[in-house]
Amino acid sequence: MKRILVSALTLAALVSAPAGAQTQESAGIQINQKTDAERIEFLLSVADAYFAEKEYESAVSAYERILEIDPNHQQSRYVIGHVYIEAKQYQKAEKLLSELVEDFPEDFKLKNNLAWLYATAEDPAVRDGHKAIALAQEAMAIDPYDHHVWSTLAEAYYVTGQYEKAYRAITHMASVATTHGQGVTQEQVDAYNEQIRKCKRAWDTQKMIEGTDDESEK
Repeated sequence: MKRILVSALTLAALVSAPAGAQTQESAGIQINQKTDAERIEFLLSVADAYFAEKEYESAVSAYERILEIDPNHQQSRYVIGHVYIEAKQYQKAEKLLSELVEDFPEDFKLKNNLAWLYATAEDPAVRDGHKAIALAQEAMAIDPYDHHVWSTLAEAYYVTGQYEKAYRAITHMASVATTHGQGVTQEQVDAYNEQIRKCKRAWDTQKMIEGTDDESEK
């Protein structure tokens, strides 16, 4: 946490300084102002540190400052969409990710992120399960072996009440992650297992209410 506090103080100084400021002389004291490239590099490290500590609002501020310096900074444009979702700034996330999907239609990760937003947004004005399904399927068509996409598709089916499809998608995700997944963390494993349990409970309940036998599972 100490790293975050130090970074926050320096970030405040960077935000107040004009972009592109050069070395100045004042009362015989030399003040070294960072170049734009140096400022961006530093702000990236600050944003990463905030994100790691789940300080999403502060991470957003750092990334937005980078985009003020360089509106076309590719890394920040990509990452801030995900950070907006975590910070629950859904309208900003939708606008940015929609623009990126239009600019880079073959990037399945962008489509997956936008699909995840539509599937999980707590704001009912943004949540749209059917849009999430369509985007997740488009992402899956580009890369059918990415487990994130199958997780997103399962969540999209879940929020639209298609519990059998949700359960089948999430169990297939587990198979894909086992075969093709790399660098899956324990935190992700726990989240996926909870998603599997959630989808199975919903499908089991639906079958019980509808009086469906277990033949459909075979």
